[in-house]
Amino acid sequence: MKRASSLSSTIEQPDIEKFSNLIYASDDTVQLLRDELKSRLINAADDFKTMKAQEDAITQSGQDFDEKMNVDVDSKEKDRGYIFRLLSKIVRKISRSKKNYSDKKNPTQSSQGILTSGSFRQIKLEVGAAGEQVLSLAEQLSLLNPTPIPTLGFKHYGGVPPTDSKLAGSWKLRFTTAADASFSESEKRGVVTTSQMVDAEEGTLTNVVDFEKGKLKGFRVVVEGEPTSSTDIDLSFKAVKILRNSRFPRLFGQLSFRLPSRLIRWLASRNKIEEERGQGPSLRMRYLDDDLRMHTTDSGNWFIQTRLD
Repeated sequence: MKRASSLSSTIEQPDIEKFSNLIYASDDTVQLLRDELKSRLINAADDFKTMKAQEDAITQSGQDFDEKMNVDVDSKEKDRGYIFRLLSKIVRKISRSKKNYSDKKNPTQSSQGILTSGSFRQIKLEVGAAGEQVLSLAEQLSLLNPTPIPTLGFKHYGGVPPTDSKLAGSWKLRFTTAADASFSESEKRGVVTTSQMVDAEEGTLTNVVDFEKGKLKGFRVVVEGEPTSSTDIDLSFKAVKILRNSRFPRLFGQLSFRLPSRLIRWLASRNKIEEERGQGPSLRMRYLDDDLRMHTTDSGNWFIQTRLD
């Protein structure tokens, strides 16, 4: 077999067939390639985030100007209105139905609602060339996944205790194609931090969104997971928790809303094409090591995360 002249050329034009059969490479070579792809992936994700932040800032400046013009609106009413809009958005997404079969054939242009998203989010971003570069590197890296059973230990899957689960812990979101998983910085809420806490013992994945400032501190979306294979986890949405800055935090600091899991899964199956009926929301692990994790949802959205210390 013809050998690549350099590691760089291998990464620029990877031999997919060779990746699929790693017998052609030593463990050290595979690890070297894996590390290089990981480095490029994170750098590309950071570049995409910077570019998107600049675009969002331009859009947000116009929105902030409009808000400043509405000086007669009481700040408490604004806060209540934001919470109401957040809950209304969740309800709309739960009740949203699949428009037509062509949307399924062209998923980059469609949104099937909250129910088929592995992270409670669904609308897909138009990621452009910078985003496509991230996805290309993610696809390459997924072929070098060092963990053959990513779900091992999650809710005792495979007879392994949860303490041995590589999924357990807190993960920071670095890149996603799901538009609703991204929050732009604004004057009102400041920097937004998005992460996920995985409890392998309880079998929950909690999406965490924190706002730097403002009345609304953030919110949590609690999702229960059930491993169904070495890579797949079925999801059931359990609750939404809204965190507020309040003078009486014990009384008004947290608002919790339970979600009807069975109804959601039924609605989710109704949003799918005929051959996928009966399938609820789920995720598939594409890559997992000690500090990097990638998964796709049943709708095709990508999520790339790094472990928080």
